[in-house]
Amino acid sequence: MYSHDAPSHSFRGFLLILVLLAVLVFGVALLRGGAPSIGLHPEPTAMGANTVLHLTLRDAMGIRTVRVFYRQKDRTLPVFEESHPGRAWFVVRADHQTRQLDVPAGRRDVAGLQDGPAELVVTATAANLRGSTSEWHRSLVVRSAPPQLAALTTQHYIHQGGCDMVVYRVSDGVSRSGVAMGGSFFPGYPLPGAAPSPGMQTMFSIFAFPYNAPASSVPQLTATDDAGNQTTVTFPATTFPHGYARRNFAITDAFIARVIPPILANTPELTDTGDPVKNFLLVNRDLRHIDADRLIAMSQKSQPRFLWKGAFHQLGNSAVEASFADHRVYQYNGQTIDEEDHLGYDLAAVAHTPVLAANAGQVLFTGYFGIYGNVVVLDHGFGLLTLYAHLNDYGVKPGDAVADNQLLGHSDSTGLAGGDHLHFSVLLDGVQVNPTEWWDPHWIHDRVEAKLAAFGGK
Repeated sequence: MYSHDAPSHSFRGFLLILVLLAVLVFGVALLRGGAPSIGLHPEPTAMGANTVLHLTLRDAMGIRTVRVFYRQKDRTLPVFEESHPGRAWFVVRADHQTRQLDVPAGRRDVAGLQDGPAELVVTATAANLRGSTSEWHRSLVVRSAPPQLAALTTQHYIHQGGCDMVVYRVSDGVSRSGVAMGGSFFPGYPLPGAAPSPGMQTMFSIFAFPYNAPASSVPQLTATDDAGNQTTVTFPATTFPHGYARRNFAITDAFIARVIPPILANTPELTDTGDPVKNFLLVNRDLRHIDADRLIAMSQKSQPRFLWKGAFHQLGNSAVEASFADHRVYQYNGQTIDEEDHLGYDLAAVAHTPVLAANAGQVLFTGYFGIYGNVVVLDHGFGLLTLYAHLNDYGVKPGDAVADNQLLGHSDSTGLAGGDHLHFSVLLDGVQVNPTEWWDPHWIHDRVEAKLAAFGGK
């Protein structure tokens, strides 16, 4: 009797183990994976007429469904829906774990969507057995109309290499506005003290006609709102294109031996080639362009406030040795080896002349700076910088507030300099501009001060 029942007990035990294993396997599979991650890059704060959403969805078990829709005025407005059949038990291929989608979600893409407040919703369901779901949602504004934009100032006269200022009005919701000219962009800022205007904002932009821009360049006001809509308009402006002086410079072995090794020693980005002439070109050409890029980056740290007042000052009792944008032809043993533009003014007095701040500001940088040697850079606010180069020493440090005519250091011949002098530059949003305008009280009044005062500014 007992021998007859033994196989039955063994079989039932085996079945129980199988059931337990099946339950365990199912339980493990059921617990695998979590809710998907939903990323939008960038995350929108407003939607325009043709805005495209860039979605990244991730889950270890894959994505089964995606749904995008708006809620607006008690309505649900579908934008996009995608579903994949089947579910994953344990693993999926790595390339199935991430789903990237570009979803048109602007007003023109979604039936019934209107300008005004709305809520954008994205839901995603994982392909695991539980069907875990995530939701991303954001309250935002739908704007399908481009920004309103108009110049308020009516007279603008700008010489190549020089500057001017425009006061303009732009509608609310604009995230970026300013003047584009000759391939450069000069941002606008809210005009301090301007009278409020419902739905509009009064702005100003000091802009330049870059010295190397095409002669046909004209300034244009441009504005982009938070939904990506853009408006570009021209405004009255008279331009005065012109060329610059051309000078030959003889480069000697003695000059290379004196100035190039210290620059290489202070510039870790450069490697000594072992050839004096190649080293000169490495500094005069390549490092010059590196320095220009660094100055553009430095200008982005400028404070959005006026730190200066009145006309700037030229170095006292100084003679002009080189002017703005002189085109220099460098010759070695009678052969042309390079051509570059000299941006700024070379001002010479006596050796180790005290160098004073050309106007009030804040010290943005002190240190060794490529072809310029020892420099002090002052921030005067709203993208306007002055640079004092080839110095012997520093009388200030970064972060210091500097008064007009305060001592910054003394002149010398550090960097790519033939002798003791001050190289002085004025930069607007990283673009080198002609200092002579900023030294002129009449120009300062007509181009800046009077326009600010006319619209309630400084």
